[in-house]
Order: sequence, then structure tokens, then C-alpha cells
Amino acid sequence: MSLVIQKYGGTSLGDVDRIGHAAQRIAAANGSVVAVVSAMGGATDAMLGLARELTDNPHARELDLLLSTGEQASAAALAMALHELGVPARSFGARDGGIVTDGVHGCASIVNVRPALIRECVQTGHVPVVAGFQGVAAGSGELTTLSRGGSDTTAVALAAALRAEACEIFTDVEGVFTADPRHVADARKLNRLSYEDMAELAAGGATVLAHSSVELAGEHRVPVHVRSSTTDGAGTWVTSAGPDDGRFTAVGVAHRTGRLRGRLDGVEPAALTTIAAALADLPEGADLLDHFAAASGYSLRFTVDAADRDQVDDLVTGCRWSSPVGTVSLVGRGFRPQHPQVRLLPDTLRSCGVRVRDLVVRPRRISVTCAEPDVLKAVTRLHGLFLTPG
Repeated sequence: MSLVIQKYGGTSLGDVDRIGHAAQRIAAANGSVVAVVSAMGGATDAMLGLARELTDNPHARELDLLLSTGEQASAAALAMALHELGVPARSFGARDGGIVTDGVHGCASIVNVRPALIRECVQTGHVPVVAGFQGVAAGSGELTTLSRGGSDTTAVALAAALRAEACEIFTDVEGVFTADPRHVADARKLNRLSYEDMAELAAGGATVLAHSSVELAGEHRVPVHVRSSTTDGAGTWVTSAGPDDGRFTAVGVAHRTGRLRGRLDGVEPAALTTIAAALADLPEGADLLDHFAAASGYSLRFTVDAADRDQVDDLVTGCRWSSPVGTVSLVGRGFRPQHPQVRLLPDTLRSCGVRVRDLVVRPRRISVTCAEPDVLKAVTRLHGLFLTPG
């Protein structure tokens, strides 16, 4: 019998009616389903707010335990809704879900999946409803949470371990678009994307799928289907790439706000790799802009989420910070620094009043840094230039 993983995000479980709708969708599925759930919409932020009211420095272990209750409540509620429809179901928290992590509180990584209990549940005709975003640490057995979007990663990890036909991600949008449709009126839904393109969009700020989940899906070749939780549209499939002819091809535009641009001078050559690795391990990640030799050592420039500034200052001394900035990324393939289209990009943005502070060209992503108020103007302009037909 076929098996699919269905992941329901917070907005898809935002109230009793939406939980009931998710249960009805599971009940109507052809074949077996394993459901993975996020916390109900707003629950995680409410828990974080509670923690901040209690202390400026929440204990990492206790914060993980607090945050994990949101997904566990969603799992139990959805299982109840399934029982009401006559569908046998069982909710699974971190202890029984089979997700094993590296033990880092607050941003753990999955190191193993042991789905024996979930597999047994499916074989007995029940629907397992698994709390996403969490697992237990290898060795210690401590409960740990994954980084933001971790329920996507939970779902993909289970799909790989259970050899599911697909991992369906139900969310509040109809699929993956060429840009955020809330800000770009002519953004188009994409029917299909490669793992590589989706990973670059996620790295650039697209929030429809967590970056870690896309990397994991690509590694295990798990087909991912991004779908609306309220309609039955075709959605977007994320799968293996087709042939690449090397031509300049734009796929989408992503953006991130709430960033700071940092500059670190006088870095010893031997320390460059260590510092870059530490920046990459930040909760929201860092985007390295460049490094260059100076008289007193290397200079390193990067952007990070504003919330990570204090952590960077704890890692290194002497970092100079900018006012708030944003990054806008054009994703596709065939990008080369000397390509005419690439050379056109900064001039086009300057012509509409966007000052480009940095331009980083990678084979699949071109990113520009600009003042935060100019981000949406830059997104709209690049989408119009490279992705609007005619």
C-alpha cells in the first residue's frame, strides 16, 4: 500500500475548523498517511513571549521543553479530530517519534531516524500524528528542538526513513511562486522546481520551505509537494533537476529583511575558515559577502539576522555594524560575473533609486545588499526585469 507524509503548518491548524479540515483530508487519502504537525498558528511566538517575560536569558533546555508543547498539542488535537471521524490515530511526541538529534538545544540537527513505532502504527491501520520541530538527543535522550521551519525537516526525514512516495507540505499558499505574491502582484506559481533551485530560494529568504528540509530532500531524493491546505490546486513539486544547458535562466526572486552588515578587520589567515564556520552555524545563518587582504590581515564582510548580533559579538571582537539592511536574491542557473544580464542588474537597480552596497554572484544565486526600506522596490524591479513575460 502507498504511503505519503503530510505535514500541516501552523496556519493550517489555526483553529478547530482548520484542524477538522486537515483530519478530513487525511481521512480521504488513498493509501496510508503519516501526519507531521507544527504548533497552532501563533503558539510558538506566544511561548517565546512568555519566556521573555520571565527572563532575559531563558535556560536553553527549559526553553526547548516549553516550545515543544505547541507541536505536541497540535498532534493530540489532530488525532482527536481523526478519532471523531472514525479514523484510528495515535499522536507521537519527541520521545516516541524516532527523530534523533545532535543534542544542540534550540537549533538541533537530525542525525538519525528510528521510525519503528511509527511503522508499526501504520501497519496496524492507524494514522501516526507526529509532533514536528523536535527530537531527542543521541546518548542523553534530552528533548531538543530544531531550528525554525523544523517541522518541514521532520516530515522529510520521516519520508526518507519510511521510503514514502512523497512528502506533502500543506501551507497557506498555493505553492512556490516566482516571488512573494504578497508584495509582487505578477508573481507566478511554479509547477515544478529542482531541489537546487528551491534550496537557493530558501537560502535567499523564501519561507515556504525550510532550507534544511530541502537539502535533506535532495540528499535522499524525496519528492516534495507544496500544496494549499484550503484548496485542491496542483501546487508545486520539488524534485530532481532536468538537463542543464548552462544558459542564463532566472527562476525566482527571494528577499530577507531584518539583517545587519558586519565587517571584521585584521583577521589572521588561519582564522578565516574557523570564523566563517562559526558564522554559518548561527541560528538564522550568515551570508558571507567577501574577504580580501589588507595590511593588517584579512577583512571579512557578511550579513546576519539582527537577532544574532550579540552572538557574533560573543564570537569575535571588533566587528563593525551597519544600519539595518536587506538582501535580494535572483535564483536560477548559468550566472557568471561577466554575463551581460549580470552586469545589467546593479545598474537597473540604481536607476530606480536602489543603492547596491554589495553584489555577490554565485552559479545559482545573485544577491545584492541594500538599505532595508529599498528591499521591496528591488524585488519588484528584478522580478519585472527577469521574470515577467514580455
